[in-house]
Amino acid sequence: MTNASSIRDRAKTFYNALDLDRPINFGVRDLVENSLDSSVYVEHIHGTGQRDPVQELAAHIDFSASAGAYLFTGNRGTGKTTELLRLAKILHDFGCEVFYADLSEYLTLTQRIEITDFLIAILGAFSEKVETRIGKAPGSQGFFERVWSFLKTDVRFDEIAIPAGALELKASLHHNPSFKSELQRKTRGLVEKLVKQARDFVGEAVQTIRRERATPDKKIVLIVDSVERLHGVGDSKDVNEVFKSAETLFASHAEKLRFTGLNTVYTVPPYLSALAGGLGAYYAGGRIYSLPSVHIYRCCPGVGQRPEPYPDGLKKMPAIVERRYPDWQAFFSAEQLNRLAESSGGDLRDFFRMLRLVIARSPGQQQLPVPDAFLVDAEDAVRNDMLPIAEDDLKWLEKIMARHKPELPNRDALPNFARLQQGKYVLQYQNGEDWYDVHPLLHKEVTPIDQGRD
Repeated sequence: MTNASSIRDRAKTFYNALDLDRPINFGVRDLVENSLDSSVYVEHIHGTGQRDPVQELAAHIDFSASAGAYLFTGNRGTGKTTELLRLAKILHDFGCEVFYADLSEYLTLTQRIEITDFLIAILGAFSEKVETRIGKAPGSQGFFERVWSFLKTDVRFDEIAIPAGALELKASLHHNPSFKSELQRKTRGLVEKLVKQARDFVGEAVQTIRRERATPDKKIVLIVDSVERLHGVGDSKDVNEVFKSAETLFASHAEKLRFTGLNTVYTVPPYLSALAGGLGAYYAGGRIYSLPSVHIYRCCPGVGQRPEPYPDGLKKMPAIVERRYPDWQAFFSAEQLNRLAESSGGDLRDFFRMLRLVIARSPGQQQLPVPDAFLVDAEDAVRNDMLPIAEDDLKWLEKIMARHKPELPNRDALPNFARLQQGKYVLQYQNGEDWYDVHPLLHKEVTPIDQGRD
């Protein structure tokens, strides 16, 4: 085998080991498919063991005598699904019956969302998961069947025909944006009726599970993932409308998202954390449980100061690579790996992406480790996805970079803050307090404002 072919084979293995789209499962059966083994998991990558949002959330669910609704957030790329599966493992060990639903498999997430289609999707998913696990419909009917019967008798569709059955209803919610829009319009005056349908169903489902498990007080938990992926497409008006609809759903309909006997954990878009206690106070636990970027910085810096690197936090990034591909030092020096860790700002998706960009070029080398020029090119590729920066956004980023706060001028600006977070212009940290900073790859583009400048 030639040296070139040997490098190519190793590079291919290394490249595929850095697949962040496959979450880590911790042994709880039938939650997700195509997952990674827990042996690759690195503990406390988002902080120390003294402050673990997953353990805290699990304790609230375990301690509470009544069921509640909880909010959990994290940018795509922080390892959120893996942490939710760790939550499922902890709760399973506490004796809970845990179900997991990926909302992206049930609802189109590129349109505005309303309480009606949200309830249909999450409880339809819950209904299917329960039936798969216990072998029969929870209660007298599955939830999609109930809703389909309800729509046939209580709703008149003018522009679009009602789906032919429960399976078609599920498919239409997921794949037919026109149907989803029509459903929202036609059910706005029937929200309370639909909520009653939802609560009646949950009550029957909870009793069915408890009878099957012969445990009358068994705690039931539903984890709803992927809600944070809500994003609009098209012009800025459409994009902002989707972001605003997420705020309305979780801020105005908190009561409708709670069910007797069923603990629900909803992932929410990370920008809702900027509302601070105003939203978390409506939910069990009294806060939004947030999964920040990896703690590569020591703590929130003072006004006008730059974050100070945190060596213990930075060590976690190479440790993640080590677990997945122990021979990484054949491709990178320790200094190179640390450089990309710092360039990522602690965002795992960007870290893995830059590593993969470099690894894909390595077979063209006669010898390893790779040259630093490859790292520069990878950094430029990720940076260019965020350029150019509009003048209004630049001024806002300057304030965030200087003060490490969202700097929301008013609540109406929340959708624009959402866009900056979703685009990774702004990263969130949580060292003793929630704080923010501009992505390190943009530091040369953004000059922080002088202290006291408006």
